[in-house]
Amino acid sequence: MSKRITVFFIALFCCALLACNAGQAVAADSTLYWGSRGDNVIKLQQTLNNWGYWCGDADGIFGSKTYSAVIKFQRNNGISTTGTVGPQTRKALGLSSATPVTGNSVSRSGGFSVIATAYCGCDKCNYPYGGLPAYNGQPLQYGVVAVDPSVIPMNSKLYIEGYGEGIAADQGNAIKGYHIDLFFPSHQQALSWGVKRVNVTIL
Repeated sequence: MSKRITVFFIALFCCALLACNAGQAVAADSTLYWGSRGDNVIKLQQTLNNWGYWCGDADGIFGSKTYSAVIKFQRNNGISTTGTVGPQTRKALGLSSATPVTGNSVSRSGGFSVIATAYCGCDKCNYPYGGLPAYNGQPLQYGVVAVDPSVIPMNSKLYIEGYGEGIAADQGNAIKGYHIDLFFPSHQQALSWGVKRVNVTIL
């Protein structure tokens, strides 16, 4: 009799464990909204910050800053601006369970999306570093790319959509997360580029 009771409790424990794991799997893909809390919100906040949609420290609380960042991301990516993070927004951010993305997780084989701004060597674009070489000592020239080294390792060879090949040779105070800065020989060329969302591949 005691053996049957033991087996029963073991089976009951296993069922509870499976149910718990299933609940966690569902939670991982559940919609996040104002008031949500927990690890999934932390991942959301970290990812938004990496994309350049600053929402403050990743504290795991979906509040006004996170809501505003989500709205801006949705508006800029053609997603219905609901302020909630459902399957479509999660996929666009790379947060779906099938394709997880973290702050330092960049695929070398495939491309990823970044905000690309432009600069030249003039004092206006390169203040207060006018006349100085790139961060790695390389002369400023076409193909020099400023990056956040926590996302793109320094000296990586890159291919940038609409720009061509480049090298992660520079850094900048405003270059944080999924944001790069492309060098152009003239100020007018830099102005013509402006700000674009492009695809980047690490070669």
